[in-house]
Amino acid sequence: MMKKLRLAVAGFSHETITFWPGLTTLEDFERDAAYGLRVLEKARGTNTCIGGFMEVCEAEGVELVPVLNASGGATATVANEVYDHYVPLMRKGFREMRDGIDGVLLSLHGAMATESRQDPETDAVREIREEVGYEMPLMVTLDLHANKDEALLKEATAVFGFQSSPHVDMRNTGARAARAMVRTLRGEIKPAAALRKPGIVVPSVFSATTVSPARDIIDRVHAWEREPGVVDVTALFGFAWADVGPLGMGMVAVTDDDPALARRIVDDLTELALSKRRELTGRSEASLYGVEEGVRLALSKAEKARKPIVILDHADRSNDTTFVLRELLKQKAKKTAVPMIYDPDSAKKCIEAGGGATVELDVGASTGWRDGGKLRVKGKVIWAGEGRYRGTGPMRVNQEINLGPTGILLVNGVWLQLVSRQSSLIDDDPIKQFGYRPQDFRVIVSKSKTHFRAVYERIGEEIIIVDAPGQCPADLGVFQYRNVPPGVYPVTLRD
Repeated sequence: MMKKLRLAVAGFSHETITFWPGLTTLEDFERDAAYGLRVLEKARGTNTCIGGFMEVCEAEGVELVPVLNASGGATATVANEVYDHYVPLMRKGFREMRDGIDGVLLSLHGAMATESRQDPETDAVREIREEVGYEMPLMVTLDLHANKDEALLKEATAVFGFQSSPHVDMRNTGARAARAMVRTLRGEIKPAAALRKPGIVVPSVFSATTVSPARDIIDRVHAWEREPGVVDVTALFGFAWADVGPLGMGMVAVTDDDPALARRIVDDLTELALSKRRELTGRSEASLYGVEEGVRLALSKAEKARKPIVILDHADRSNDTTFVLRELLKQKAKKTAVPMIYDPDSAKKCIEAGGGATVELDVGASTGWRDGGKLRVKGKVIWAGEGRYRGTGPMRVNQEINLGPTGILLVNGVWLQLVSRQSSLIDDDPIKQFGYRPQDFRVIVSKSKTHFRAVYERIGEEIIIVDAPGQCPADLGVFQYRNVPPGVYPVTLRD
């Protein structure tokens, strides 16, 4: 009778904007952290990598032994205390179970940076290796926007990244990794991996895999996966707003004991990316609008559109910049939805005032950094309470969503939703869970970069992208990078 396999599981992730003032603290991570069996309870049925681990392992009769899962979102540099808290806990957990497990599955992001570490996730994997050794298979999942180099492959048996942005395939990515782990332990494959960096930094708005040029690269990824001997292929697009050494795209291939094939795949993907580097960095042609022009165009198109026009305010990472909202009010927008503006104080005041009340508030702009400043608005409270629901969208299906105290104002013709947890509009839940429909509006504003496309390419008639001067604009020239090596386009290498 075949021995029942046991796999240890842990997760640790953050998407770090190193230019953002301040720090992301342990308290920020602990808000949603899970330990022990709670890790699996929260992940069951969700579009997450750990959810994918579970799907495959339960079907294959493999036992999962969870240690912890902690995520801090996408904000400022991670405080050292975060690494110093979670990594020792992971080491302890893996050390205690070392003799009773057959492999390790790690759900990481790949774009975390701390006060003193430019690549803390690779450092964490190295520390875990010190506990379990290098003979045990250890496989890692990464976000499509990971900044990773060859150092990770010295520690991990194989690496698997998302193949879609919007990230509708997180669960599938976990399943790919778990499936390869089970096949490896059963002696069916012997992973051989390669990674190559093209030296290109892609602003995330150009990493949408539903449209070219990113779609062309992912099409090539899938073409290679159909070749004999190929286990898995990933194109990492990197995360542009991190001043770190491994910044930028990375091509990863995993084959069945064929290092030469793995190298050939990453070389081919690198050459393809280099042929499209101007498109990937927004330099081929003007595809973004200024705020005033973009808003005017959206309102004009909305007059005749049969479905909502979507304004993408992609540069707003804090979900509270006021550039687009201010312009919408200036241009007297009607039937326009601006969901999920992060402003806990204003949301609380809406609840205190109650439904039907008229309030005057200074909204948005919590960071004081590239956020447009507070905007004075006067409107009627049309909804107030706790913003809790279970997600139904493709990325957040079955996840417990907590926006905290939430208020919705009608400000002239603008439906303005104020929330107490930072998140962006990537599906229609923030509208429909509060008693409205996307079809109720002529214009809808999202502050996502690519994730909104999973729903709004269908719901919306047209997407108009504005490049407001928020925290993560397409123009990387506004930031000073100090840690990026030479030859990385367009940061340290220019036309």
